[in-house]
Amino acid sequence: MTLLKRKRILAAKTEATAGTAETLGAGDAAYNVYDLTVQHEIEKTPREGQGSFGHLSSTTGGHKGRITFKTDLGWDGTATEPGWADTFFPACGWVKVTNTFTPRSEAPGANVKTLTMAVYEDGRRKQIRGCMGTFKLVCDTGKQAMIEWDFTGIWETPTDVTLIAPTYPTVAPLRYASGVTTFNSVALQCQNVTLDSGNTVYLREGTAANNISGYLSAVVTNRRPLVTCNPEAKLIGTQDRYLFFRDSTPYVLTFEIAGPTSSKIVVSAPVATIENIQGADRESLITDELTFLCGQNGSTPDQEVSIVFTP
Repeated sequence: MTLLKRKRILAAKTEATAGTAETLGAGDAAYNVYDLTVQHEIEKTPREGQGSFGHLSSTTGGHKGRITFKTDLGWDGTATEPGWADTFFPACGWVKVTNTFTPRSEAPGANVKTLTMAVYEDGRRKQIRGCMGTFKLVCDTGKQAMIEWDFTGIWETPTDVTLIAPTYPTVAPLRYASGVTTFNSVALQCQNVTLDSGNTVYLREGTAANNISGYLSAVVTNRRPLVTCNPEAKLIGTQDRYLFFRDSTPYVLTFEIAGPTSSKIVVSAPVATIENIQGADRESLITDELTFLCGQNGSTPDQEVSIVFTP
């Protein structure tokens, strides 16, 4: 039987207990995803034989797996956040309060979550459990915004499973076009803005009954969120970005992604500082290549940056 690459489907479900696989079905695959890949990351330890150049069979290390993919920002503009956000953000350590997602400094539990994820490949299934990840929100001007997701978890033995048949979302994706991007209340005219959540994902080693993987579950152990953009250059008198860079002066950085009617998604970093500035050009227009650190908001933890769904 020949297997076709295009006949692939991603399913993901929040785990009730971190590292314990959930049963997946068509209802857990209602996402529009792009550039989907799944790979094991299992090391083999070689064993040299004696008396010749021959080798004994290698032994297998810990069973680690990785799934990467993209989603657009499909949202109908109502007070209900889309399924992709409610599923994938908490597994990157971002927790929702009302309609706002912010990162948390927590292990998986009541707020932060792990996922069971599987890729169905035209008759077979590759599954990983105990997954957590990191993401990049990529906004090219005039185009649909995309999120690049990267999840790590415990690799399970692939099995033959009939391709599931989900009901996919039909809402149009949001575009980075009519929203406003500002730093210190000065508009930035950019070709691209990217938020990198900057998570460090660690797969916890450990043993348990009936667990051959050598791992327990993934956990986010650190983060350093950054925003990169390439605005047109300004006169020093309009915005002295080199002074802000030299002095690490913090200001509010925001960018908006327009939705249906008056709805929008707003990304905001209340204490953003310029970590790097480099001169560049875009079709002979002078630009500034900027990297912002989304810094700690005073004594308030876990408020470096927020993603707000505004109906």
